[in-house]
Amino acid sequence: MKILKKIFVFFLIVSTVFIFSLNPEKALVNVRADDEDFEGNYDYYCELCTTKTSLTDEEKKICLRFKEYEEQRQQALKELLDEAKGNLDEMKQNILKEGQKIDAYNKQIASLNVQIEAITVSITKIEENIQQLTVQIEERQLKIDELNTAIKNRMQANQMNVVTNSYIKFIMGANSFIDLLRRISAVSEITNYDLDKIETMNHEKELLQADVDQLQTQKDNLAEQQSQLETQKAGLQSLKTITEELIAEFQKKEAEFMEEMDKIQKDYSELDKKIDQINRAINELYPSKDFGQFFKYTSFYVSTPCYFYPSGGFHGAVDLAVAIGTTVYPIANGVVVDTGTGCPYNGGYYGNTCNWGRGNYIFYFVQINEDYYFIQYDHLKDVNVYIGDIVYQGQTAMGTTGNSGNSSGPHLHFAITYLGNTSTTTPNQILQDFRRYDNTFGLSYRIDNACYRKGYAPCFENPMEIYGYYYPNYYWVGA
Repeated sequence: MKILKKIFVFFLIVSTVFIFSLNPEKALVNVRADDEDFEGNYDYYCELCTTKTSLTDEEKKICLRFKEYEEQRQQALKELLDEAKGNLDEMKQNILKEGQKIDAYNKQIASLNVQIEAITVSITKIEENIQQLTVQIEERQLKIDELNTAIKNRMQANQMNVVTNSYIKFIMGANSFIDLLRRISAVSEITNYDLDKIETMNHEKELLQADVDQLQTQKDNLAEQQSQLETQKAGLQSLKTITEELIAEFQKKEAEFMEEMDKIQKDYSELDKKIDQINRAINELYPSKDFGQFFKYTSFYVSTPCYFYPSGGFHGAVDLAVAIGTTVYPIANGVVVDTGTGCPYNGGYYGNTCNWGRGNYIFYFVQINEDYYFIQYDHLKDVNVYIGDIVYQGQTAMGTTGNSGNSSGPHLHFAITYLGNTSTTTPNQILQDFRRYDNTFGLSYRIDNACYRKGYAPCFENPMEIYGYYYPNYYWVGA
């Protein structure tokens, strides 16, 4: 029995070697045509089963098996995508709720700002009144001091007169009855003058006290208003803190959110129809010499930097805050490979999934010298180009900026992906990769895929470094 087994093994080895010697490639296919071999030699079987015109019977069997393998892969991918969509929908709902909370808090903050502004105006007016009252009090005090001084001087004079009997001498020195009456009247007038001064002084004191009371009332009102202001500020600060925490949480999730959305398959039938046209157009393009401007005669500021959100999380683009309706131009000569429309141009909010959250968008390929780049313009208002259109640096009015999709305000989401150069890739390979991986080219949204970290294509370029921009500065673009 053992001898028979050895003979069987011997003939199996000999027959295998014999087949391999006749056709090594065919032998390899026959022996290793399984899922593991398909996965390890995917490009070989793709070429065998899609480009070779005449197949042997054995090769036809292998290609049928490979077709089954592809169908199984597609089914597994579909199941993964369905699961991812389910997770994504749940995350979208959470983000939408956070966005609604942020919107509500923003409205409350706006209302509080109006109240605080009104209180600030009232405080300013009260402070002006206090200053005026202070001046009036000082003036009245000066008058009172003057009255006190005058009365004291007069009383001292009268006392001296009484002591020296000059007052009596003055009265008794009259040379006639009429003169006596005149002298007595004069003394009475002097006394009445003193009494009037005293009465005036008392009146001034009453006015002073009234002003002091009024000042104290206004001070009390001011203190109460200040207390209300502090309470309002404390509430406002609390709401701001909550809002910032919500935004920070959203921004941490946004990278994962965008990555999941980019994994969703889309219909590239229009692209398939024009892929040969696009391929020819790219080959016929005259390469640009450098990166050009995306706006003309426009001011904007960097609202979110590239690679990192201010509160954390990866951001593979730069956000440029700019007015709605600003025309966007291609940064280099290129070809449009995808567009998205139909989203409200000023209806953006956190969690909005219109066109996978990108809103109205334009994707295009460009060539600069010998390098290829993939460019993304998201959250647009208008899209004026179509798949297959050739666009020219700084000349083609591709569309206008907006606030569409997963957007918190008017801005341009501007992303640059480096795809390699003419010695490492071809336009056809770029288009195939674009279709295979959607617009990600197989890149996940993390810092390791930044060009300065990864070092080779494909990778995320930093537009801020290319154009010399800094966060959160303002800039002006001319012609």
